[in-house]
Amino acid sequence: FAHPNWRTSNFLNSFQTERAIACLNALVGSWAQPGSLQPIGGEETAGLGSIPQPAYPRTGAARLDGVPWKYPLVPLKLGVFQEMRDNIITGQPYQAHGWFVYRQNPAQSLPDRKKTAEAMSKLDFIVTVDISMNDTAWFSDVVLPEASYLERYDPLAVVDGTVFIRQPAIEPLFESKPGLWIFKQLAQSLGLADWFQYEDEEDYINQQLAPLGVTLDDMRETGYIDLPASEEAEPEYAWDTPSGKIEIFSATLAKVGFPGVPTWDAPPEPGDGQFYLLTGKVAQATQFASQNNQLLFKYADEPRLWINDHVAADRGLKADDWVEVTSEVGQVHVRL
Repeated sequence: FAHPNWRTSNFLNSFQTERAIACLNALVGSWAQPGSLQPIGGEETAGLGSIPQPAYPRTGAARLDGVPWKYPLVPLKLGVFQEMRDNIITGQPYQAHGWFVYRQNPAQSLPDRKKTAEAMSKLDFIVTVDISMNDTAWFSDVVLPEASYLERYDPLAVVDGTVFIRQPAIEPLFESKPGLWIFKQLAQSLGLADWFQYEDEEDYINQQLAPLGVTLDDMRETGYIDLPASEEAEPEYAWDTPSGKIEIFSATLAKVGFPGVPTWDAPPEPGDGQFYLLTGKVAQATQFASQNNQLLFKYADEPRLWINDHVAADRGLKADDWVEVTSEVGQVHVRL
């Protein structure tokens, strides 16, 4: 099993790298087997119920992220997040007026904050839903405080034949509310209640559990339930390809100028005194959601720059030194 990994979009050729990993798994049969790639999970799997809702209304307006009119191969459900910023600034294909931000922090996560601030300045209204006052929240007109994962229920997760529940350890603090509650209330106020047919988060989970003959009360004690063994035959899988099968050679990509099979293009070497700037993680922080946690702050007090040991030694640099990092869009001072 070759894992597709995380943070693998560092170079222009990273798309081909991911294709190669997918092809390798297909060639060795690492699909729908124990310990291998699995069919997509979610609320539609394992016999869980789903929340009823009508089909979404069609709209003729072009999407601000360039999908599919500029990026025809990007899946509609994914989009191109950073493209929205550029199109807000240019006003093309039309001028945007509002931004509803949830589970994202574009003011911090997108490179070139000045450009992000410029895009936000062109909007009339910004709403942010988050568990903390992050950078984007400070640019917002309205901040809706969401309860953290320790204060709310989340939709059920299914892993390897077992349904798990994440339930609150404490009541939501202050004015924070679960995301499911926030969306339900907004939908009712906007006349969109048909797309949010649940009373609250507990009702949401009970609707998921209904086909299994289990209730939320049943799961509270153990936190999980084992699904009954299925005697159904192996399902026939269908892929979103022209043939409906796994395709090592992609005619779809070949038609628009990409290689039909994965190819390797070495990334350009940085010039003298220049480096690739990549982003990494430390175990003490969770994305941008834990920067105001004083206990974690004690162990990871501020962002640090990681640099190759040999490069640092050549420049006489050591841990805790202050350095200046400069690029085409600005500069920062940061500790090693």
